[in-house]
Amino acid sequence: MSHRGTESQFELTTIERLERLGYRWLAGPDIEREPDEVILRDVLRDSLARRYPQLPPAAVDEAVAKIARPDGVDTLRRNLDFHQRLVGGFEVFYEKAGKRVPVHIHPIEWEDPAANEFLVVNQLPIHGANDRRPDLVIYVNGLPLVVFELKNPYSEKPTVDEALNQVAHYTRHILQLFEPNALVVVSDGNETLHGMWTADREWFAPWQSTDGMTVASGTLGSMKVLLEGLFPKERLLAYLRHFIVFETANEKIVKKGAKYYQFFAVLAAVERTKATFCAGGDKRLGVVWHTTGSGKSLTMVFLVGILRRLPELGNPTIVLQVDRTDLDDQLHDHFVAARTLVGPVRHAESREELRDLLASGGGEVIFTTTEKFGLKIGPDGRPLETEHPVLSTRENVIVIADEAHRSQYGFLSGYARHLADALPNAKRLGFTGTPISFGGADTVEVFGNYIHTYDIRQSQQDRATVPIWYASRLAKLHLSTADIDQGLAEVVAAADPVRATELERKKSRWAQLAAAAGAQERVEAVARDLLSHFLDRTRTLAGKALVVCMTRANCVRMYDALRALPDCPEIAVVMTGNLGTDPPEWASHMTTKPQRDAIKERMKDPSDPLAMVIVCDMWLTGTDIPCLHTLYVDKPMRGHNVIQAISRVNRVFRDKPHGLVVDYIGIGEELRDATETYTRGGGTGDPAPDIGEQARGTFFACLDDVRACLPTGQKWGAWRKLSRIDFEDMHALAYGHLTADDTLRDRFLEAEMRLSTAFLLVKHLDDCRVFADEVICYQRIRGQVRKTLQPRAATRDLDRAVRDLVDDHVEAEGVVDVFKLAGIDQPDISILDEKFIETMRGRPLENMRLKLLERLLHDAISVRERRNLVKARSFRELLEATLAKYHNRVISAAEVVREMIRMRREIEVDTRRAEALGLGEDELAFYDAIAAVHGQVGEVPVLRDLVRDVVAAIKRNLKVDWTAPHREDVRAAIRVAVKRTLRRRDVSAADIDVILGRVMAQAEALYADWPAAA
Repeated sequence: MSHRGTESQFELTTIERLERLGYRWLAGPDIEREPDEVILRDVLRDSLARRYPQLPPAAVDEAVAKIARPDGVDTLRRNLDFHQRLVGGFEVFYEKAGKRVPVHIHPIEWEDPAANEFLVVNQLPIHGANDRRPDLVIYVNGLPLVVFELKNPYSEKPTVDEALNQVAHYTRHILQLFEPNALVVVSDGNETLHGMWTADREWFAPWQSTDGMTVASGTLGSMKVLLEGLFPKERLLAYLRHFIVFETANEKIVKKGAKYYQFFAVLAAVERTKATFCAGGDKRLGVVWHTTGSGKSLTMVFLVGILRRLPELGNPTIVLQVDRTDLDDQLHDHFVAARTLVGPVRHAESREELRDLLASGGGEVIFTTTEKFGLKIGPDGRPLETEHPVLSTRENVIVIADEAHRSQYGFLSGYARHLADALPNAKRLGFTGTPISFGGADTVEVFGNYIHTYDIRQSQQDRATVPIWYASRLAKLHLSTADIDQGLAEVVAAADPVRATELERKKSRWAQLAAAAGAQERVEAVARDLLSHFLDRTRTLAGKALVVCMTRANCVRMYDALRALPDCPEIAVVMTGNLGTDPPEWASHMTTKPQRDAIKERMKDPSDPLAMVIVCDMWLTGTDIPCLHTLYVDKPMRGHNVIQAISRVNRVFRDKPHGLVVDYIGIGEELRDATETYTRGGGTGDPAPDIGEQARGTFFACLDDVRACLPTGQKWGAWRKLSRIDFEDMHALAYGHLTADDTLRDRFLEAEMRLSTAFLLVKHLDDCRVFADEVICYQRIRGQVRKTLQPRAATRDLDRAVRDLVDDHVEAEGVVDVFKLAGIDQPDISILDEKFIETMRGRPLENMRLKLLERLLHDAISVRERRNLVKARSFRELLEATLAKYHNRVISAAEVVREMIRMRREIEVDTRRAEALGLGEDELAFYDAIAAVHGQVGEVPVLRDLVRDVVAAIKRNLKVDWTAPHREDVRAAIRVAVKRTLRRRDVSAADIDVILGRVMAQAEALYADWPAAA
């Protein structure tokens, strides 16, 4: 009982828990061995002799020597060699009847955990550069595979950080302990973490579940959960065998181990796969939903490593399928680096090579993009095949789709159909970080039920990812109507007919918005604000940024605008190019894959001076740059694209407390929509909560907490106006007040830490930045008070970063959430009625509210004009409507009211007209388009039926991205179908050509976003 409340009690309790799991305890000082020896050779020898009775003693000794003396020039390489021998085994020879007989030795009996000896040894004395005694060492068959370092749970100061620091000393003083080491565990009772001995602090993680399906509420990160979740014998052996990988690339070795959610997800996927193969019939294996940034690629590595070796699958072929070349390269490179676990992999460079690989006998791991499951094309661009040939009828082909929510649908036609034709008996397994469904293209329907889910909220609680905050910054555009019309007229007048036709075709909201976003005045304004924000942010938070622009031209303009500013750090543009069409001045920005890889490696290095990269489409999915902490968005995005993009800044890195998305173009609504879809799918957590909503409240609460710890009657934020003596006396008053009461002092330090953390998130907000001087004052007081405390051996990186914030700078331009400021919760067109207008008059911020109403009004107009081109306004009006959706334009109150009333009446008239004709809203748009040809081409009932047939013909032939330039075959098929329908309805040849043009224009406007728009 004398050890109650001490570190010794924690150690003995941990031993007792392990004994309940079947481990045998030995006291380290009682074990006889050489002082510098960490492997229990006698135990290992006895284990091998028992399991390989045919071996003579000399051969057993040889086997012991091989496993006990791994090869390598340093500890890490010897650790790699040991791990390979441990997992894969090795050969020894012995003489029998004059012949050398080989025997493959496995130091551990993997298939039968009970055949191994599990020991827990405490306080083992080890002689080295300095003699040390680890608290606990887990032995399996005499091999020291797990090291525990424990700190007293019942004392304030020894923390898990001290335990990690102590392990770091072990790796230098008794490095022989880490040649055979697989895993390290550190704990202070409250926080228990596991990780690799080579890893930094941020890569150590809690084990949060005992069954893989539920988080152990109330005991998060405890030793109990770790031991019951990972250390049952069969689980520990599974982890040692399948869930540790040494990634090797460019002569660099990185050792990684699975987190608990990866471990349980892979085991569940393996069981689902075995059950599906045994049952037969269903080709769907299921979906693993792990939030973007939580290590999905590594989870796939662990899974493939097991599937390749499952005897039930009979040497399977595994196809890793992605929908983009950059993701294909990234995932392939990840697997190549992990080849010590998954074995060799193949990369299909062409359709022909893919077909050759899939027609082989099996056992391959093949990487490919979806488009390589296409039909052969002749030199003239025409298909040489009407359907994809069968490449393999084997049932042990597994197609693993990365990001299984985008292009793996469409089994009636397209690449997904070709894949199904090529591999008719293949099983499908999906991985996704953003499972967003569009109508029938549902992830679960295609791949099966969810196998395992790890959502945003849990990943942030585990610190597998960091939180992402969202901030909206208005970027106004000052262009006059006359300037727009004159510029357009000049371009059209100067263009040849082909160019003029192309210009007309690009009258879409994207082209209009891209041109506006790239206007020189706006780009320069955004660049000034962006650089000011980035320099201010990086004064107290090390890391880098990514800038996303709408087009490659806008990327180059943003680069030029930033580089023209003083104090701009080194930046780069990452984009591909077309030497035939791109301007010569873009040449320095057009990169090859090796060049892009080199830029990426520079961005990953926090010490490299390259601080910012500007992209259009590249690097928004799959790219992993941990030190990236800010994403500047000047490009509309939605659905899974916006979730994927913002996830670039959610990676864990050193002292990074959060990622930040700074929005210059208005993706807030799309982000909320994507979040709602994510939540409806079962995910919890907000991908990017609005700073103005959450962090602001937290900041003011923390401010009150700090003030409550200090003497009243002082203006702590007015220190700049004080004389030197009054300044010193004010600080002395605070110091004396806090140091007289230890409890009050500790409360102040804790509150000030939380205040500084919150201020990092809100210091650009107008109503928070005014407290900058007060925060600075409290930080200086904290610096004085901390002198009374004993310095800790180790301090959390996060604490260091946020508590060292001493910033006299107040940002010149702030962030204003104009919707919140105006008292409008969200942009909702339903507020536009006379009653609402009446309530607006005479209230504060009337002008601001009217500007917002005008913005909402033009948003609605642009949507209606897209749905009905016959009623569309001029190009100038459409451009104004598009700009108004994203920018706060100034118009009079009378114009707002007049436009509102007119629009509401027009909506009501059109609604009644559609009902009278018996047509839907999209059908009414086609009705107007056809009826406009020489007046009415027929009576109303006949015309109505014709319209219905035309719309049905169009919808039957729609495909994903059908309006893209390379999908001319799809548009041709739609034109043929419409022509056929018109001929059947006896429309004259002269009218058919005119109607066809109008119908196709309306279809492109209405269904450009198919299938979401259909």
